[in-house]
Amino acid sequence: MDNTALARFITSLGTLNGYGSTVYQTKQALDLKSTKPLNNDPDDIAIFNDSLNGIAAIKKIGFSTDGIIAINKEFKSASDEQPNMPGHLRNANYNPDDRTAILISNDSKDAYFPPDVVTKSDLNLIVEKFNDSDKSEQDAWKVFVEISKLQPFQDGNKRTALIAANDAYGTLENEKYLILPINDLDRAEFTLMLMRYYSAKNETDLETAFSRMMKLLPNDSDRLQELSKPIEEEHNSDLSTRKIKRELRD
Repeated sequence: MDNTALARFITSLGTLNGYGSTVYQTKQALDLKSTKPLNNDPDDIAIFNDSLNGIAAIKKIGFSTDGIIAINKEFKSASDEQPNMPGHLRNANYNPDDRTAILISNDSKDAYFPPDVVTKSDLNLIVEKFNDSDKSEQDAWKVFVEISKLQPFQDGNKRTALIAANDAYGTLENEKYLILPINDLDRAEFTLMLMRYYSAKNETDLETAFSRMMKLLPNDSDRLQELSKPIEEEHNSDLSTRKIKRELRD
């Protein structure tokens, strides 16, 4: 089995949570069925293992509310990037840890507050909307943004959303995975547009943000080329003799 496409998908998925292992390291880990080639980082190991387990879980159940929950239930490795209660739908009325706010700028006053209580009915609406759609790639990305905005789980929501969107579109089976923008700058802008989607107050703003996100994603040809491109060992460029200036800051 050629793990090239899967390695690129896991690496793309991992960028949602600062996954630091390279595509080359990730493919080695898949080929060897061992996390030893990955960075010696518990978060990387957790993201790698739990992504594989989440993929397996929804492939077994299928795209459904229970399938989405099953993905997040697998995010149980020891890591700060994982929910304290995997698969638990947030209910802030009973659990203070479920009171979530998403900062959408460096200003702590600018935050998005998802619903305090999320039920299976909320996920059912997302599933039913996709099932009633043309089931296009755009419809699959709607699954991603809507689960991400709902923030149904304590943590791992965007990773859950991307795996679920891929299952909805059938790409977990045919390995033509939906991936995030390939270029770092496009990916940063994609994240900014997702924040705009979170903060949108009306349908027009939602569609504007979503449209801008779609334009940043690789087209079918570029995506398939990226997924099948041979993976070579990556070497960092030598910056040791340079004065580094950061334009992108936390």
